[in-house]
Amino acid sequence: MTYIFMTVLLYGICTQASDPTNQPFLNPEQLRDTQTTQQRLLSHGFKKIFFMTPDKLKLCGLFLDKHQSEKIKGTIIYCAGFYPGTKEGMSSFYSLIANQPYNVLLFDARGHQESEGTLLSYSNLKQYGSTEYQDIIAAINFVQKYNEDHNINTNIIIHGICSGAFNAAKALEYMTKHNDPNLRTIQGIIFDSGWLQLQDIVESTINAELDKRFKNSYFSWLAKPLSYILNNFYLLTLKHYHAQLPGIEKFIQTTTIPIWFVHCINDPYVPIQPVQKCTQQCNAPRCWWIEHNSHASYHMKHHQEYQAKLLDFLEQIQR
Repeated sequence: MTYIFMTVLLYGICTQASDPTNQPFLNPEQLRDTQTTQQRLLSHGFKKIFFMTPDKLKLCGLFLDKHQSEKIKGTIIYCAGFYPGTKEGMSSFYSLIANQPYNVLLFDARGHQESEGTLLSYSNLKQYGSTEYQDIIAAINFVQKYNEDHNINTNIIIHGICSGAFNAAKALEYMTKHNDPNLRTIQGIIFDSGWLQLQDIVESTINAELDKRFKNSYFSWLAKPLSYILNNFYLLTLKHYHAQLPGIEKFIQTTTIPIWFVHCINDPYVPIQPVQKCTQQCNAPRCWWIEHNSHASYHMKHHQEYQAKLLDFLEQIQR
């Protein structure tokens, strides 16, 4: 039952099918071939690197340093969602700034692909969201040290999608509370399709994934009873633990770091309403509420529109 529950819940969240394009980094079918995608990234100049988290997990990443060929404005760290949670899976976002003067770090989240850690164990799922922020802290520390060692512009921008956005905010909240000196390097956050509390998105994710899987199927009648079973399974096994995980509303509402919120109004997986409500109390938030029903994948079909708005945000936060 646990396997079925997590397959439905986590396979769907942070991914949605998109129309293929002629650009390999924006073609979902090609992105599923992680080995080929990694080779493409390496051909773009990325190097495979490893770094340690504060809780002693070795994470694998791909790092692109362009400072020897052009003046760098900063480094963008991409934080993936739960699934696929891989560096290759974030290459579609890299493609939007590939020709811009930024260094780039893509990395596998803990328990994913080439990084250490567990993923689909009951213990890990029970505490999901409480330790993953350490991946982002480790990524920031790696980039900061690399920049200082190579005399590179120390500005860092964090681009998180879905749970990656939540974990990024939680990392910066932790750094703020502990007066981490590396916090001064963070110039902005892109909060794409993120959520504020894990327990708030589970029911919608289960329902959206079942609707997608059974749509136009002879077994469409199974969607509602399965939804009832899986939602009650979550209620009985995991929701109690997730309810104890502190949210990120207070940090988002009080931080002085510029945040660009990107969210589709009809996102079937992560409802927009809690995020919209939270931004009403933020310090000059930048919001792009999109009239669409995709989740963390709007850039795949509308990459030029997304790219233009992304570059505008990056330009605005430059010091």
